[in-house]
Amino acid sequence: MTSPHPRLRTAPVLCVLVCHDGDQWLSTALSALRRQRIRPRHVIAVDTGSHDRTATVLAQAGLAEAEDLLDGVLTAPRGTGFGTAVRLAVEHAVERWGDPGKWLWLLHDDSAPEPDCLAALLTAAEVSPSAAVLGPLCLDWVDSRLVVEAGLSTDSSGHRQTGLSSAEHSASFQQSTEVLAVSSAGSLIRREVWHELGGYDEAMPLLRDDLDFGWRANRSGHLVLCVPVARMRHARAATKGARRLDAAMARPGPSFRGVDRAHGMRTFLVNTSGFSFLIGLPRLLFLSLLRALGFLLLRRFADAHAEVGAARYLLTRGRLFEGRRARRGSAVVRGLFTSRLTRFRNAVRAGATFLIRRRVEADAALGRLPASDARSAWLEPSEVDTRPVGPSALPAGAARGRPRVAGLRRPPIVVPVDAAWPGALRPSPRPRPSPGPRGPDMVFVEVDQSRVLRSLLLAPPVLLVLSLSVVAVIANWARLGLDLAGGRLLPVGSLGSVWSAYLASWHPVFGGTAAPAPAALAVLGLIPGGPSFAVAMLLLGDIPLAALSAYIASRGMRVRRSVRAVVAAFYGLLPVATTAVSEGRLDVVVVHIVTPVVFAGVYAVLRASSTHAWLPMASGTALGVAVLGAFSPLTHVVTIVGALAGFIAVSGGARRIAALFAIVLLPMALLLPWPAVLLQHPEMVLNGLGATFSSPPPNLIVCSVFVAAAFAAAVLRPNASMLPGLLVIVLAIAALAAVAAVKAWPGTPLVILAWGLVCVVLAGCQRGVAPGIAGQARVRRAVYLVGVVTLVSLGVAGLLDLRGGPLKADGGVRLSSSLTAELERTGRSVLILGSPVRQVAGRMPAFGDDDLVPTVSSPARLRRWNSSLLDGAGPVVTLALAQAASSGVSFLVLPSEEAAARVRAAGGELVSVAPAASDGRPVLRLRLAADTGVLLGPDLARRARTGGEPPVELAAAGVAPVNVSLPEVAVRVSAGGDGRVLVLAAEDEPGWVVSVDGVQVPVVRAWGHLVGVPLPGDAAEVRVEMSTTLRDFLLLAQAAAALFTVLTAIPSRRRG
Repeated sequence: MTSPHPRLRTAPVLCVLVCHDGDQWLSTALSALRRQRIRPRHVIAVDTGSHDRTATVLAQAGLAEAEDLLDGVLTAPRGTGFGTAVRLAVEHAVERWGDPGKWLWLLHDDSAPEPDCLAALLTAAEVSPSAAVLGPLCLDWVDSRLVVEAGLSTDSSGHRQTGLSSAEHSASFQQSTEVLAVSSAGSLIRREVWHELGGYDEAMPLLRDDLDFGWRANRSGHLVLCVPVARMRHARAATKGARRLDAAMARPGPSFRGVDRAHGMRTFLVNTSGFSFLIGLPRLLFLSLLRALGFLLLRRFADAHAEVGAARYLLTRGRLFEGRRARRGSAVVRGLFTSRLTRFRNAVRAGATFLIRRRVEADAALGRLPASDARSAWLEPSEVDTRPVGPSALPAGAARGRPRVAGLRRPPIVVPVDAAWPGALRPSPRPRPSPGPRGPDMVFVEVDQSRVLRSLLLAPPVLLVLSLSVVAVIANWARLGLDLAGGRLLPVGSLGSVWSAYLASWHPVFGGTAAPAPAALAVLGLIPGGPSFAVAMLLLGDIPLAALSAYIASRGMRVRRSVRAVVAAFYGLLPVATTAVSEGRLDVVVVHIVTPVVFAGVYAVLRASSTHAWLPMASGTALGVAVLGAFSPLTHVVTIVGALAGFIAVSGGARRIAALFAIVLLPMALLLPWPAVLLQHPEMVLNGLGATFSSPPPNLIVCSVFVAAAFAAAVLRPNASMLPGLLVIVLAIAALAAVAAVKAWPGTPLVILAWGLVCVVLAGCQRGVAPGIAGQARVRRAVYLVGVVTLVSLGVAGLLDLRGGPLKADGGVRLSSSLTAELERTGRSVLILGSPVRQVAGRMPAFGDDDLVPTVSSPARLRRWNSSLLDGAGPVVTLALAQAASSGVSFLVLPSEEAAARVRAAGGELVSVAPAASDGRPVLRLRLAADTGVLLGPDLARRARTGGEPPVELAAAGVAPVNVSLPEVAVRVSAGGDGRVLVLAAEDEPGWVVSVDGVQVPVVRAWGHLVGVPLPGDAAEVRVEMSTTLRDFLLLAQAAAALFTVLTAIPSRRRG
């Protein structure tokens, strides 16, 4: 189909319009082409097998009676690539007209150039004769104020780079710049350069073919320019998934991500230097596999498949060596290439822009715009979209003078922000006309150095964390360090020791117990930096961390950020929390920090709609609930009860039911096997985690400030959004009553109560609530004054409270180095007398020991020893010493010199003086013949099995110490008399499995509480172990639940 009519106002340009299933954009594209101030001499359209109305629209455009637009329409198979379609059109034009023009102008069917686009490109080419490829500024199809592409580049991983954070305002781009490549949509190419370079590489039918062509043009010494004064709207249909990539159906197609990655990496490899190619190919393959693994973890399976497909493409159909041989030229393009430093700088810039955009969006949601700042007002295109004229429109480097250096002082950019206007709030009382398609209401904010500094460094959360960090450092100055211990916190071991204690089937505490270790050990073992660092950060950083947690948890409320920061500061300086820090109450501190985000997560799950990604939200909340349960079972119970109450009160669909079950059941699985211990010993739910420690209750007078604030908010600005906070308050009061009944420390329920009060206060500060009395100016001033005074008072009270307390950075009580080494070598026990009394083997007491459940007889036995050794005399002391030695005790740590003197006087030669402990407490060594195992002769064995007492003599006959490693024992016993017993320094409890010469034998109880192994008269091989089948199964279930929860908690791009 041809047209004989002559063309007016034309330039020596051959325009090639490539179409493929684009009827929804094609009419607009043809209309834009028709309105060009300077038209191309010839226009040829190529339809690559469209299945929609594209052919009809092209036919109508070519047969219009008023004015022909198309000189011809070519058809090509559906799988024809863009470069092949252009080549067919150029060959047809040369064959038909001979010289169709010195320029080629390539258009997509989803691109609409502005009326002066071609004229601006030709003017820029005339100003810069060396320019061979020129491209316009690509604008968003819906909102032409937004720039989506301003030249192209790539990095060493083959990623397409545009230099844009996301979408920027078109007024930010003024001057023509030299680039590596320009988009094929709207690109103006010298025809001789097109023939010289062979056109687009047909090995890449779609995507990155324009980037490859621009790179080849630069390598051949030609100039590639992006001309911002030439503008074109581009729908980017393929990028947005609006149409299939029928020209790239072979793998890794037709997936856009797969083709994009494959062609991007190929473009880099075939155009880079030889050295970069040699190291780049294996590097890119390895990185592709790593990205695929990462995408699998993020549940982005399509992206993972694309990465694997791209790697397979490079190794099979990439034609890398053929492509490298076809490339000519050696010009340096380093300055146009996106380096790692540039990527980092762009990432920092994009991050700052993102934070500023989020801040303005939050302010807009509250009906507040930064209109007081002239640089961030509501800007219309007529106000900012001024085009440069004169010298300023010349390409970069065309004008003389010192060039502007990019960096911190780079020119400011204008970024768009969606304005989610509440209610009827609008930026202007009168509508303003728009010359083109417009997107949703937007605020355009100029981002420069001063705004970045103000928005980031002076933001309320930054000031909140910095100021409270200073308070925390000053208040904890005397205890700064990683070896914190004291009060309710026992010394925390190394990473290896913590995990060994958690995974151990048997614990050498209280004489030995097979009870599961608390799940808090696993939590500390997973925190980066090690358990000691984690504990120090939680305790010393409690104030800023809790305040930040409260600030983040309140982000869903329509409350000013400054108000949220002040209320969060109140919560961070909670007196009960500062008291908990000074006393080493790690359970209360964790509740103080984690409670806000966990309760906010529960609320979000209950209120989530069907369009939200409920599984990541529920899994993340379940992780937080599990952390709370690991340190404070009481808070775990309160959270679950609150979630169930909220579920009953708020209706929802099946997904919300599934999310609720995830919140209730997943934490139980994550804490296995610890919940079984709590069910058997419910008193541990109220006491929380930590060493036995007594202290007076916290100051409730200061805590009443929160009650008064919540009451004032409820009276002055009552609203329905206070109900969740009131529910938390009711649950906290119930928990407080339960704790008071057992006379436990009430820190945990007080923290929960404080958070409920904070929720009520924030609900009263929300925008949209009827102001009532609070709207009066004098009332607001009074509230501000009282708030400032109270906040300062809390800060002073926190400083004074934290300066005292038993928590120190001294690592806790330690024995001398020689005694410590001896304990580790022999595995024998140390008995620490006092309140409480502790028996630990192989080391001193550590974090989590007091939370292990002892055997039934251990507490009474330890109390009896403690009473006998501290208050007894004569035979009572010697008998207690003999009983302790038979249980593997090697050292006694006494509370005072007077007590040590009494024990020495009563025990005589049974004890000797040892180096004192680090805190000055005296230490005595037991000299009785004993070890972790003792072989008793027939007479003593009969005595041990019939309820007798161990011998009190130093060299008692029939006693042979045997050093064994508990709980797994493997020894060979020589021949002896019948009736002998091997006694182990371990409490007798269910789970011990004993075999003699491979035959399982029953365990006998020795000395009333120890494990005894009956032995034959002949030599025998003895094996003892603790059965771990059930425990191993529970740990395996815990690991599976943890893996599932972590993977599903990672946010996914899919919604719903």
